[in-house]
Amino acid sequence: MAIVGLERDRGRLEVARKHYGATPLVDGVRDWANSVDGLGADGAIDAAGVSATLKLAMDVVRPGGWISKVGWGPQPLNFSLDPLVQKNITLQGSFSHNWPIWERIIRLLSTGQLDVKPIIGGVWPLEQWHEAFEKMHTGEIPKAVLKP
Repeated sequence: MAIVGLERDRGRLEVARKHYGATPLVDGVRDWANSVDGLGADGAIDAAGVSATLKLAMDVVRPGGWISKVGWGPQPLNFSLDPLVQKNITLQGSFSHNWPIWERIIRLLSTGQLDVKPIIGGVWPLEQWHEAFEKMHTGEIPKAVLKP
């Protein structure tokens, strides 16, 4: 499993490597995806929030693979979706803000199957939301917790 990000994400990518076993990639995504048999990755989760990353996902996913699009990309695509057809890729949107998903996450957290402690960079009072968001935006911390 690999996790892909920008240069400014190196700290967050390192957390994914150390605590979750992911291979961090800033460059060489296509080489990594093709390293096993030259066909690409089985699947990709696009959670970046920009439309251009969908193109990268289509490029690196193997024929018959899948893409789950989580991140919202308000920009126009400006590229063809034909590789989805050519490679028979399954594209599915994933809207995570619904009750069944939250129930699953709560269950994973309560059983210890999902440990989010490594990604929590701090806890801020709600009034200091801007500081917390800035720390996430700059990559200083992966995630912040806001408390009322």
